Amino acid sequence: MSEVKSGDLIVVTYEDREFTAIVIDPNGLGEGEPSVGFGFRMASRHIGIPQQTLTNRVTQIAGMEVLKTPSGKAFRVTQIHGSDGNNYKVIEVADWFDLSMDILLNPGKIRKPARENIGAFLRWFAIKGFYAEANVALRGVYTAKSSRATTRWLIQRQSGKPIRKTYTDLLLELNVHSTAYGQWTNFVYKGLFGMPAAEMKKKWDLMSGNPRVARNYINEADGIAAVKFAEDMVVRMYVDDLEEAHREAIKLTVRKFKLHPQFHP
Repeated sequence: MSEVKSGDLIVVTYEDREFTAIVIDPNGLGEGEPSVGFGFRMASRHIGIPQQTLTNRVTQIAGMEVLKTPSGKAFRVTQIHGSDGNNYKVIEVADWFDLSMDILLNPGKIRKPARENIGAFLRWFAIKGFYAEANVALRGVYTAKSSRATTRWLIQRQSGKPIRKTYTDLLLELNVHSTAYGQWTNFVYKGLFGMPAAEMKKKWDLMSGNPRVARNYINEADGIAAVKFAEDMVVRMYVDDLEEAHREAIKLTVRKFKLHPQFHP
């Protein structure tokens, strides 16, 4: 297993969505036990509080950057240079939970849909955490396989529909380390849009509401749909060569969504 470093990006699955967590300190919870956090964009997408709302609440207290909630509580914001070359404003996971709970109790102007998303987010982590401890008590270990099984069960329980193997399930099955997931994500983004994921997402942020993104003329909703389609094709087309499956999936996705990438993997 590769050494964990500050700024490493890892993929975490929340219900049927995948988002990125960032390593803050490789020894933040003790020797060899990293602390991790979420950036504002990921929190905005999956918790439901607009990114600009979070950014507007960042201030300085005693020389330290913090985010203040409507109740007046302050949570430390850390600037992290990610392994993908981008800079992130990150709040440690435990602080996100406290922040989320504080907003539920003292919502201020945060609207009901966002509060409902926050509640679902906290519920998911509570269930995952309990099952993690139950597995350790029963078998002495909680594996990545167990984590994915719990996630699939949660999704199926909510939707009532059988859940097929996902893209990250395939990577896990092939022993791709979680810190390398971002490399495959960038492979897909470069193949579809001609640029890595972080760069494309920045363009979506800058050109929100404008369908002309880069030179691909695709808005964020359609772009995310293209990425999901490509990942689904990777799962369906994989035989024995992961890179080959990605290349073929990208070709089909480019055709289906009529993309014109500048980069050909």
